[in-house]
Formats: sequence, structure tokens, C-alpha cells
Amino acid sequence: MFPKSFWRISFLYKTSAIGFLLVWILTACCFIILFHLWPDYGIRTNDQISHPKEKPLRHIKRILFWNEYFQSRKFEFGLGHEPFVKAGCQFSNCMTTDDRQLLNISDAVLFHASDFDELDFPDLVIRRSNQRYIFYNYETCVGEKDLPIFVWTKEFFNWTMTYRRDSDIYDPHPYGSIRRRSDAFRPSLVMPTALHPDLTSANAAALTHHPWNKKSRQFLTKKKKMVAWFVSHCHTDGLREEYFGQLGKHVEIDVYGHCGKLNCLPSRSLKCDQLLDNYKFYVAAENAICTDYVTEKFYRALASDIVPIVYGGADYSSYAPPLSYIDVSDFKSPIDLANYLKLLDQNDGLYLKYFDWKKNYEVVTQPTTGWCELCEKLNDPSQRTKVYRDISDWWFQNDTACVSGSDFIQGSLGVDFVN
Repeated sequence: MFPKSFWRISFLYKTSAIGFLLVWILTACCFIILFHLWPDYGIRTNDQISHPKEKPLRHIKRILFWNEYFQSRKFEFGLGHEPFVKAGCQFSNCMTTDDRQLLNISDAVLFHASDFDELDFPDLVIRRSNQRYIFYNYETCVGEKDLPIFVWTKEFFNWTMTYRRDSDIYDPHPYGSIRRRSDAFRPSLVMPTALHPDLTSANAAALTHHPWNKKSRQFLTKKKKMVAWFVSHCHTDGLREEYFGQLGKHVEIDVYGHCGKLNCLPSRSLKCDQLLDNYKFYVAAENAICTDYVTEKFYRALASDIVPIVYGGADYSSYAPPLSYIDVSDFKSPIDLANYLKLLDQNDGLYLKYFDWKKNYEVVTQPTTGWCELCEKLNDPSQRTKVYRDISDWWFQNDTACVSGSDFIQGSLGVDFVN
């Protein structure tokens, strides 16, 4: 038997030990809670300090170029993160690469149609379920259903990135586009618009519109010739050579390149662009009559001081403002078109109307809107999973995506000179 004093001391000791343990636990909890709450009260470590001018970079979205784009490893856009920053994309946390070792951690893989090799497939066994395989194409591929990319890719592609507007990502990058100028005046709902005295010239004559002013006369002085055409493919599916061969019987066309008697070298140079200043019209004829197929021929003319004559399968009113081009589809025959060109040639005021659009719009060479859209889609968690059962079916649309040159000339244009 222990004395009562022993039991009293033992009890006090146990009580103190339990109390000490409780105090230690509570103190530790307070430190943990306070550590997590510090940032909310402005107490941050150096790593937690964010500068107001710096936006936190989202999780990187990698885009792998599996093959080349006409011998270009960079797909004429660029490698790395910087191209998206330079493009001013809303989402710029994407980076491009051609390093196949990054396949497993890439969010998208691009396959250029013309350079696709059926013996050079990525390992589909380790393919990530949320990885997008993208069909990348800027050629019409008329009569080329047997290309490897159409034969060996059943249930392979998730997205399409092409010049066609029904693509998952519409991208006019290789060809061009038109955008409204940042300083362009918005059309008023009520016309005319009142002009504030403090913002306008006191000279009323300054408000008079003279399409044939001094600058316009200097502009027209150089243009002594009618029609120019730079062309290297002489026989095409669209039979443009047939149509403009007929037009050339009624109005003079100077043909440069392999298909004509004139040359301008190097082709597509500034020197050749400046040569167009001597002409009033330029033939922007596509080699195939296909939906949405509008190439750099069109934008090259628009960027110069010359009026393009378009020949193709696109709805050009969706690509450029009114009175910025002349469409052969608006005329019954090459003769009617020739008469209209002569009318414009003889009336400076009418001809100059085809340049009014430049007050509010400008040509963009190699636009990057498609690449920005791709990056945005990769950042969108609401994008649903999709797979193209047969990319050939989508591209050729049961042979309705393109029409033959003879059908276009005889059917659409109503011209019967093609045998």
C-alpha cells in the first residue's frame, strides 16, 4: 500500500503531462493554420510575390509537328512558345515542337497531309485519350484520294486545321486575310454624320470628295497596261487557261512565267510586285474550283494597287469587301468581262471606286488567327471528344467539295467554248 501522498503526486504528474501534450498539439495546429493564412494577409515569401505586370503562365499546351510542312520543320509559324506571344494570342501558353520524344506529353499532334508517310506512324498503343491528332492541309488534293493520309487514317484524326471554313480550326495562315483597320470609321446608323467644328477643317472644300485628285492622277499615270498574270502551271483542273485564253482574244493580257512569253525574276519578289503598278488588273485564278480555296494570288493583288480578277470556287464576298475585286462569275462570257474591263479603263472615277475599301480595311499576310484558335481550343475543357471515322469522306464531301473546270465554265459561267 502506497501512502496517500504518493497517489496525489502521481495524479498531478499525469495531469501535467496530458496538459503539456494538449498545449503542444494546439500550438502546432496554430502554426500550420497561420502559415496557410499568411498570403491572405499580405505576408508572403519571395516565391509567393506576384508582380502586377506579370500574368501567371497557365499549364503549357504542347503541339508536336509530327512531319514537315513542305520541308519546313517550323510549319512556317515557328517553334517554341514565342510565336504565340508574337501573334498576340489571347491564350499564349502553347508551344510548338518537332521533338518526337515529347509525344507522350503533347496535347496535340499535327500531320501535314502532303508529307504524310504510312510507314511513319506514332505508337498508337501509348496514345493518350485526350490527345488531339490534327489533319493539317492547304492543298485541294483533287484526284488524290489514294494519298496515304486518306487511306491509312481511319478513326485517326480528332480535329481538322485547313483553309476550309468548316474546319475545326480555320487557318488562312499560308495565304492571307483582310481585317478592318483599327482607325477605320464605323458606319453611322444615321446619315450624314454631324461633324464637330473643333474636329474638322475650317475649309469646306476639304470635305469635297474628288476621286480624281492629284494623288489619284499620279497613281493612274503609271497604269498604261491592262491585265497582268503571273502563272507557272499551264494545265489545271480548273481550266483557267481556257477561260483566260478566250478573254485574251478581246483584251490584252501580259502573261509572266512558264506559261507566257514574259518573265519577272525572282518570282514573288518585291520587284515583281512593283511591276504590277504598271497594270490596272491582275488575274487571280485558282488552279482548282474548290470550296473556300482562296490563295495568296488573291491577297497579293489586294495588297498591291491593282484590281484582281478572281476565278475560283469560293464565295469571294465572304473574303473581301464589295468593289475590291472583279469576279468572272458575274459575267455571261469572257466577251462581257472584256467589255467591262474596257469600261473601267476608260473611266477613271469608276476604276478608282475599286480602291475605296482600303480606307477601312488592310491585307494581312500570313495571319496567325488559326494558331491562336488552336491554342484556345486546347485550353477549353468543354471541348468534346470527337473522331473522324474517315477523313477522306470529310475532305472530298462525296466529290462535291470541288467541281471540274468544264462544269464550272459550262455550268456556272454558261460558257460553251470548252470541248
